[in-house]
Amino acid sequence: MSDHAVSGVPGGPVRESRDVADLMRWFGDAWVLPLLVGGTSLVIGILLIVWPNVTVTAVAVLFGVYLLIYGVFRLIESFAADEAGGTARVLLALLGVLSIVVGVLCLRNILQTVVLLALLLGLFWLVGGIIQVVAAILQRSRPHRGLTMVSGVLAVLAGVVVLSYPGISLLVLTVFLGIWLVVYGVLMILGAFRLRAAGRRSVEVTGGAAAAPAG
Repeated sequence: MSDHAVSGVPGGPVRESRDVADLMRWFGDAWVLPLLVGGTSLVIGILLIVWPNVTVTAVAVLFGVYLLIYGVFRLIESFAADEAGGTARVLLALLGVLSIVVGVLCLRNILQTVVLLALLLGLFWLVGGIIQVVAAILQRSRPHRGLTMVSGVLAVLAGVVVLSYPGISLLVLTVFLGIWLVVYGVLMILGAFRLRAAGRRSVEVTGGAAAAPAG
């Protein structure tokens, strides 16, 4: 049986090439999720900057909602990041779980003081930033690896600053949180567009290889 005949049967090389192309298109479309997360971060950050005279509850609710969305995104990313290896996937899943747990704590009524909120956010930034940096180091093939590492470093610095000043005022904490969310949102949006561009290039390469005539 000739190679041309084999390629025409279900499950042959042509079908496998199409499956690979479809898979790459899916990864190319995955840029929408980080774009939404980045956009949410940007909007909440702007709200906190232009509306700094808010209550502790309002700050906790806004940041808690963001952390829940961010945590779900990291969990999805941990399942999709097959090329990152087991360690990076575990770290991303851990970051997602940590984000969801802290988000739930922020939304609960136990956070009634600035000190508790600052402590919780500081610990999340510090631990989450370290996890993000290590995961970025392991994800060598990710298009937005550099931006992820930068955002992780910024989170670590933010955590150190907040934890170093336990008596921080609500106004300062709100503005600081707003600025961090704006910067992180911009980095997420840039990473989303880089992921989109990388996905399109991969689809073009895969599609070109599938369309090439057999030798």
